[in-house]
Amino acid sequence: MQSGSEEWHGSSYASGVHPNRTFYKYYWWIFWNESPVDGREFLTKEYRLSTAAAIELIERLREQKEPYWLYNTRLPRLGSDIPFDPQSARWQGCEWAPAYDDDSDPAAEGKLAGHK
Repeated sequence: MQSGSEEWHGSSYASGVHPNRTFYKYYWWIFWNESPVDGREFLTKEYRLSTAAAIELIERLREQKEPYWLYNTRLPRLGSDIPFDPQSARWQGCEWAPAYDDDSDPAAEGKLAGHK
């Protein structure tokens, strides 16, 4: 599909978002015509977006009728109110996100309001 065509197409390979934003942090990758790289290099920390940044880019791409592919991952958060035991063997070697209150990313608005 061409950019700016009458048809708009976005494909999602993202998992659902847990309703309790203090349990998990989500990172997003949005692949589109102006992505700086592709392949495995794209799905790295360097190119991941916060929830608020991802929503902003998706809205812009939809307005411009630009096709995109959406991916995400979730990381358990640290903090005193989480249901996870970071010392458990289940979480050994896991990357942890900061506690919600310590997360410097802006909170999203709209459908995922409050997620960082």
